[in-house]
Amino acid sequence: MRAHRSLGLFLLASFIGAGTEAHASPAEERPLRILLTSDDGINGSGLRLLRDTLCAAGHQVTVVAPATDRSGSSGALSLNVYLRATRSEFSCGATTGEAWAVTGMPSDSVLFGLSAVLGDVPPDLVISGMNSGQNVGRAVNHSGTVGAAVTAAEEGVPAMAVSISIHMQDASTGFSQTGAAAPHAAAFVQELIAQLRDTARPGEPLLPDRVALNVNYPVVLDAEGKFAPALVRSPRVTSVGHGEVVRARYYPVDANGIYLAAGHICGLDIQCAPETERDADTTALEQGAISITPLSVDGSARPGQGWLKSRLRRP
Repeated sequence: MRAHRSLGLFLLASFIGAGTEAHASPAEERPLRILLTSDDGINGSGLRLLRDTLCAAGHQVTVVAPATDRSGSSGALSLNVYLRATRSEFSCGATTGEAWAVTGMPSDSVLFGLSAVLGDVPPDLVISGMNSGQNVGRAVNHSGTVGAAVTAAEEGVPAMAVSISIHMQDASTGFSQTGAAAPHAAAFVQELIAQLRDTARPGEPLLPDRVALNVNYPVVLDAEGKFAPALVRSPRVTSVGHGEVVRARYYPVDANGIYLAAGHICGLDIQCAPETERDADTTALEQGAISITPLSVDGSARPGQGWLKSRLRRP
């Protein structure tokens, strides 16, 4: 998975007032059909908040997500095994939405949703998230949140992954301010979707073919240690950094070959590899900016950022 550089200019210029012409038409004003998933599982708080935000905006939302937490599963698939899919319903604005809990991985959920639930009519957008904890730098390759979005993009469906960062100074509260930031992150996602729709050309999808967006929303604290939305900086189009978020360590438990696989949070209880990449997603978050990284799903080249920066505008 590679970061799109020339794709990026397309989004950011709109956000900073580049005067991008909107191409909205009556047909494009219809509610979007959105497939929502998450590696935190179908009961994840971030998924439910984003679901309710999208429903309140009038979109038609279908949820297909793992039955349990599947964090760190990347794009893994469950093959040649039996999966159970349990259907339920939820209130979605004035309508009723479908939710499916799948005993598989996030990527399984996306493929199941596209084929077994939605069938011949693909959604306008697949969103994976919102994840509690940033998916930037090296974590991008291991993230189930990102893996699900990439899986959708491989199928030719526009997709984005959404994560909310944790702040090391908030560790003593159990990272409570990530939850405080969640409604603001969900509102930003809705604004981003509206921007992508308004700047899409008639008849074209929200995103270029085989490109997914990786969105990371920062938690910025005030002097009292509370989330301060006014301090969140404008979106930046970024590349995937080289810095670490989590470092795995393996500790022997007994003489029978049993080990504890522990995930240490970088900057909290372990020091990890520093950032070396210019315009990195990790750097944007550290500086309190929203990071939007275009990802090329085929990995053959870095996708450009120009298209993205030109389609983002500051409200």
